[in-house]
Amino acid sequence: MNYIGPPYIKSNAARKTRLINFDSSYAANGYTLKQQHKQELDKLAAFVSQTSEFSYWLVGYASKKGNHSSNKTLSANRALAVESYLKSLNPLFGDPDRLAIFEARGDQGYIAGDKDNSEDERAVEVHIFLGSPTPPPPPPNVVPPKPKPPLPGGPRFTKWEVATPGGVFVAEVVGGGFNVFFIRNTQLNEMRGYIQPVAGAGASLSVSGLGLIGRIIQDILTGVAGSPPDFTDVTPPEPVTWEEVEGCLVRVSSAGAGLVKGGGAAVITFSSSGVQHYGPSGVPLKESMDLWQFLAVGEQWQVGVNASVAVGPLIRVNG
Repeated sequence: MNYIGPPYIKSNAARKTRLINFDSSYAANGYTLKQQHKQELDKLAAFVSQTSEFSYWLVGYASKKGNHSSNKTLSANRALAVESYLKSLNPLFGDPDRLAIFEARGDQGYIAGDKDNSEDERAVEVHIFLGSPTPPPPPPNVVPPKPKPPLPGGPRFTKWEVATPGGVFVAEVVGGGFNVFFIRNTQLNEMRGYIQPVAGAGASLSVSGLGLIGRIIQDILTGVAGSPPDFTDVTPPEPVTWEEVEGCLVRVSSAGAGLVKGGGAAVITFSSSGVQHYGPSGVPLKESMDLWQFLAVGEQWQVGVNASVAVGPLIRVNG
């Protein structure tokens, strides 16, 4: 197993080395020097034993595995362990003017997945310079991420609210029931009203067939009369557009003892057949997903004849 590797940082140092393969741990053994590390540092101390004109760099590293902040601390502890050992070999290493660079780079400076645990990255670099003060090392070789292509569909949002008073059964003209929903985009401060057909009314149900109920919903939207019930904050797993929200199938299911006409609590789920989002490699993907789920209390929930679940599309009521 290797414990010494080629340095990553370019410099004109008289001697430079990279101590690698520290243990993968945030505990003390994660920054404890191996015997091979000490043998390499012994050589560096011997190299400057005949001079007092030297300075040095210490740069600590960590792999991508684990927590970013903890990895930075771990890389600092590794560099401190090297400094402490060098001071034990030669007190001149304890002169702060000689330590020209002490840097904890953590898991920065290389491109890999979050779970990468390469032994070459669990390391400390030591550069020994003779003579005049040394220039600072170059920054980590971080490759900037490529810009992502824009997702189709226009502006996307994460902050939404939903209110629902429950359902209504309309015997005349419609011959079925529907549930009522108000959705508000809090980032745009825009509210829209919807009905969800139930019990055979079907997607062909139109606002014109609802008569007075449709006008009440419109009046609430325009602020002419009444107000919607209390809103519930909801957050989708990915930013979504109005179109993706309005394309959802809404599931109203019983909570606890079940739903009965006349009142009750319901679990409301908004499920989209296709949400545009970025995949792991940054490529746009379209994927079905539940946008949100919440518990609501309303009156006369419509769930169909002898049923405890209603699934249907949203039909917008323009206000």
